[in-house]
Amino acid sequence: MREEALEVLCCPLCHGALELEAEESRGSNILSGYLTCRACKRAYRVRNGVPDLLPREVLRGRDERWMRAYDRMARSYYIMMHGLIPALSLGTEPLARSRWVNVLGLRPGAVVLDIATGTGRNLPFLVRRVGRKGLIFAMDVSKGVIAYAARLIRAKRWTNVELQRANASCLPYKDSAFDGVLHVGGINTFEDRRRALAEMLRVAKPGARVVVVDEGLEPSRRKTLRGRLLLRMNALYASEPPVNELPEDVSDLSVEWGVVPSWAIPMWPFYVMSFRRPRRPRR
Repeated sequence: MREEALEVLCCPLCHGALELEAEESRGSNILSGYLTCRACKRAYRVRNGVPDLLPREVLRGRDERWMRAYDRMARSYYIMMHGLIPALSLGTEPLARSRWVNVLGLRPGAVVLDIATGTGRNLPFLVRRVGRKGLIFAMDVSKGVIAYAARLIRAKRWTNVELQRANASCLPYKDSAFDGVLHVGGINTFEDRRRALAEMLRVAKPGARVVVVDEGLEPSRRKTLRGRLLLRMNALYASEPPVNELPEDVSDLSVEWGVVPSWAIPMWPFYVMSFRRPRRPRR
């Protein structure tokens, strides 16, 4: 991590400012040390350049179970997301991710958050969108997949991507920090979706767009032969966009449905839910 990241990071519990105590650094990169909250005095470890901003008490239920699952399958997940799916989709999966990033409406130089970044599959598209002067924060609950995202960042020599370990329902970022917030894959299984969506809105700047993508088959297709086959393959394809769990103070809400195809069968039906944080609070 770079010390400049402290302008955006905060304590995930009380949102207090963090103070850095570096133990090892390489140039402007802090490799190891501690981040201590000035308000509640909670200390967070920095290892291999990644701050661990995940207090044990906020990890529970499905979040903990999925974290352990992704820790176990991190390598195979990386191979699937960065090799297998792009190949099987005949190039349409990268196009879909590019469109999801475009919905954010980011300009060069923007500061953006990628929630549940996994092995970093969205990062190339975000880097391309915000340019060298932009800044990307990417977080995940799983140490295993974060290690692969860090490897990707080093291989690509991206100097404007900051990684953190954190929970989506307890984000370690200051209020109104981001020009856009992206989340692809995960919210269907979050322990507290309502709180996670509220957190996405909190860290977005007034007027900024939040884009949430996850598995879901369009309801009109569920009773077709292909739809029934897909639902049998993966129960998560029956998921609905969490519109009813959004905070009341959102604007410009939209929901779209799509499918990432493959040479055999549609392999990833999805929904795209996007909304904005209002520029002015509603009265």
